[in-house]
Amino acid sequence: MPSFRRNPTTIFKLLAAFIVVTFYLILRGFSGFGPRIRNEPQQIGASIQFEGWKNGSGVADEQRAGRVRVAMKYTFWKYREYAWGFDDIMPVSGNGGTNRNGWGAFIVDSTTTLALMGLWDELELAVDHIIHSINFNTAISDLVDPFETTIQYLGALISLVDLIDADMVPESVINNTKRDAILAQAVTLANKLAPSFDSPTGMMWPRVNFYTDTGALSPNPLSGPEASTHRYSGHTIDPARAGSNILENRVLSRLTNNDIYFANATRAWAPLVWSPYITPWKGMVDGPINILTGEPLGRERHWDAGHGSYYEHLLKISLLAPHDRYTRHYQKTWLSAAAALRHNISQRSAPTDLHRPQHLFMGKQDGQWFLNEQSHLACFAPGNLMLGGRFLDHPNLVSLGKALLEGCHHTYASSATHLGPEIWSWLPQSAPYLSNATFTPTTVRHTLELAENGFWIVNPTFRLRPEYAESLFYAYRITGEQRYRDWAWDVFVALEKHCKTRFGFAGLKDVMGGGDDGWWIDEGLESWVTQSLMYLWLVFEEVDVGSLDRWVYSTEGHLFRMIR
Repeated sequence: MPSFRRNPTTIFKLLAAFIVVTFYLILRGFSGFGPRIRNEPQQIGASIQFEGWKNGSGVADEQRAGRVRVAMKYTFWKYREYAWGFDDIMPVSGNGGTNRNGWGAFIVDSTTTLALMGLWDELELAVDHIIHSINFNTAISDLVDPFETTIQYLGALISLVDLIDADMVPESVINNTKRDAILAQAVTLANKLAPSFDSPTGMMWPRVNFYTDTGALSPNPLSGPEASTHRYSGHTIDPARAGSNILENRVLSRLTNNDIYFANATRAWAPLVWSPYITPWKGMVDGPINILTGEPLGRERHWDAGHGSYYEHLLKISLLAPHDRYTRHYQKTWLSAAAALRHNISQRSAPTDLHRPQHLFMGKQDGQWFLNEQSHLACFAPGNLMLGGRFLDHPNLVSLGKALLEGCHHTYASSATHLGPEIWSWLPQSAPYLSNATFTPTTVRHTLELAENGFWIVNPTFRLRPEYAESLFYAYRITGEQRYRDWAWDVFVALEKHCKTRFGFAGLKDVMGGGDDGWWIDEGLESWVTQSLMYLWLVFEEVDVGSLDRWVYSTEGHLFRMIR
């Protein structure tokens, strides 16, 4: 039997290694408000990004990336000159807007884009304003929207801290003191938002009263996505509101070593993830939902506005923290929801005499009715499906995402401006969708558009939304196909041609119209265009920048480090 003798030199090396590793782990564990620990995230598991880059693919297209970067500088400095401190700038009149609590939403929300693009002068101005000029304890209106505030403000603040800690921002731009001050602002804001979780079920109240520090109902009258929810009860929310704050609060718990933020967010979406109510499609929930009981009051099921970001977060939390307790359950739930999307609400359009190609679109279900209607917001889903299909090794979902993205691309390519409409509709190809389809053309314009393009435009506005550009980014990084870069360039050219104004970028009243003053929408949309510009820039940038193997992107386009 062989004998083993201890070598003193070996013992000394092992002891030294143990001490070094222990000291490193201690530093990591207590780095929340302490000295900065440089820690660029490493790849987790199998590669998500395409690995077969060759013949010059995967390298930066410097000319196109540079053009997008110039557009971002233009956007920032117009806002700086005419509306600094306001939440947004009205791109036609140049007036400032205060639709996001009056804290300077554009300043905070754009920091991720500024940091990625290396716009250091602009980032310094933004950070100084965040630290010295924002008081998150008060708001212009006592009623603050916790959902929008979490994804826009809180997400940007902690994403910036993550980018700093990963050494992606020079210390000459943001030093340790400023880094800690940014995190302190995030903690202040999160604590003010905490009463939103104080409902009987833990789901978020639609508003937080910053004066009384209590959860509150939505004000009347409502508009936008909340309007349809309100027709059921004042105590209802949609799945997106209950299930779209898990990423930001998970990251904040990591940065502060305080589990309360993550615990609140986990409890908030528990009535969805572990719903005791039976729905026809496994993985998908019915909505809207009663905050007091967790009971679904409606029978709406889809991945569109009001629902989609819940499914988005099921996947992304498992990417962010693959070793968390419930990660496997989140992945299984997401896969079931993706299967339900594939088999129940995605449908090819019927060919017409003038337009033979058929395109895959994504509708909605409301009770027994199939709503053959899709909004631009749903164009995030192709990228999410490709991301999950690649990460979880389901190539069929990658193919589904590519087909749905082609459908979104078709709405852009078919318009006079080459920009996509807010909402469109189509005639389904086959039963049972055709027999219970809700919408048919109602005007001469609808009939002509259907004949020529295979769909008709329901809402012709273009509101600078980033979802299509976002999915192009995922598609290019995951498949490596050049066409997605080309499609992204088409978007940017159209943005500059039709949306650029004296004060920034404006939405369009009609994507089939022109780009003069009569067609522009004078409302603050700059925070959306910064997301679009970020994703477009990333498509043209070197593929290692903001790699999908190391970073998770929030629903608002903020980057969070994956946890090893």
